[in-house]
Amino acid sequence: MDFSEKVVIVTGASSGVGAACAILFAKHGAKLTVIGRNEERLGNVIKKCVENNNKVPLALILDLTLSGSCENAIKRTVEAYGRIDVLVNCAGTMTMSSLYDESPDAFDEMMNINLRVPYKLTQLAVPHLVKTKGNVVNLSTAMLNRVRPGFMLYAVAKAGLAKFTRVAGMELASEGVRVNAVSLGITRTNFMENLNMDKKASEAAYDRLKAELPTGNILEPEEAAKFIVIIASDMFPNLTGSILTMDGGFSLA
Repeated sequence: MDFSEKVVIVTGASSGVGAACAILFAKHGAKLTVIGRNEERLGNVIKKCVENNNKVPLALILDLTLSGSCENAIKRTVEAYGRIDVLVNCAGTMTMSSLYDESPDAFDEMMNINLRVPYKLTQLAVPHLVKTKGNVVNLSTAMLNRVRPGFMLYAVAKAGLAKFTRVAGMELASEGVRVNAVSLGITRTNFMENLNMDKKASEAAYDRLKAELPTGNILEPEEAAKFIVIIASDMFPNLTGSILTMDGGFSLA
């Protein structure tokens, strides 16, 4: 796969799947815009990108839920590179939630980052993607097919993103723009860290989760990134409006 003439935007690039995507796109020669909220972590990702292709990514420290941030991201990318070929919407958050205890503010927060931001970025990127016959890859979840208690708002937001992917894929197909999503299972990210778990507790939690998976394996960000980069490549020009699952059999168990 050759992305040397492609401009790729990756959101949520300071950690997890987004970081792994940025590094892998760099390895395949892409010109990158990497967006994240953690400056130190994003700096480490940029160093790894440069090690792989000697191109310094455009780094944007942004909270994409704030007014004007999505517009700024697209504007800065076009100013820097003159085009957009791929948009990878990895920015998101997952918190424990229940119908019994969530506030309207918590609902808005979860919908904003997991649904509104990818919708807005896609909308803003479309004129540029039409010119390049580019594509969008969204990050969904295997909870579309297997519900888990305690993740009410996350599951609802990602279900909305999946439906958006399908409708946008249909709407933009005649323009030569593809829109797809990956539905990932239990993935090793900083979620446990965000719950203030130490390394020992985190590994114990992952061991318990492994027992639920037919493959017995937690998905690593690097494997998810390979999946996403292949979908974003030119290998499958007829792939659009699809939700592609890689979850270790989570949704089958």
